[in-house]
Amino acid sequence: MNPVAPAARALNWLVGDHLALVLHIGDGPLAYELADQGHDVTIVGDDVTTVRHQHISYVRSQGDLLPFRSRSFEAVVAPEIDDEVTALGEYARVLTDDGLLSTIARRYDDSIPWMRKLRTITGDRSGAITPVATFTASGLFGEPERQEFNAWEELDFPNLMRFAETTKHPSVPGSALGAVRDLWREYGEQTGSLRLRHETICLRARVDKSQLAAEPDPPDTVLIDFR
Repeated sequence: MNPVAPAARALNWLVGDHLALVLHIGDGPLAYELADQGHDVTIVGDDVTTVRHQHISYVRSQGDLLPFRSRSFEAVVAPEIDDEVTALGEYARVLTDDGLLSTIARRYDDSIPWMRKLRTITGDRSGAITPVATFTASGLFGEPERQEFNAWEELDFPNLMRFAETTKHPSVPGSALGAVRDLWREYGEQTGSLRLRHETICLRARVDKSQLAAEPDPPDTVLIDFR
C-alpha cells in the first residue's frame, strides 16, 4: 500500500526528515513502511520470529538491554514508550548525538460504515498516544515535538486486504480475514475502491547525551539474526 503524501511526511518527520539508520522496537507494520521509503531499518524484540522484508535486519532479544553498540542509530521508533528508566537509558545509549526517540499513534475514522464493520472482523489495534511527560521522565531527552497528519486514502481490494492484515489485533486469527471479502462485495465492488480517512499523531524528542554518565556497550549476547 503506497502511502499518500501526508502519511509519507509523517514517517519522514519521525526519523528526522532524511534517510536514517532506524531501530524499530518490536515487529510491526511501521517498520516495513519505513524500509519501503529507503530507511536502513533494524527490528529488535522478543517477537522476532521470521523474515518478512528482505531489506530489514532482524534481531531477537529479550529484556530492556539492547544488544547494539552505543551511537548505532539515528532514530529509535517505539510503538509504545513508558517511563521505565532502564529502557529510556538504552534508547539514549544506542542513539547518535542529537538522535531521535519517536512514537506514533494512528486513528481511523470509525464513523464510516465499512470501517466500523471491518473493526468487528479485525478488532481494534489503534495505538494509545504516549504522554509527553514520558519522554522527559528520565532527563535523557529534550522537550518533545508533536505533529499531526490527516489524510484520505483510496483502497482497492488487494490494499484493503493488506490494511486489514497489518491492523488486525494480535488476538484475532488470520482465518478471520476471509470475512473481508464479503465486506468488499458489499461496500467496494461496484466502485472499485473504498475511501479510508486516518489521523496520524507523531511525537519525537532529541536525546541529551550530556545526561549519560557512561555509555558502556552491552556484554556479549547470543543473537539470532535472520538476514
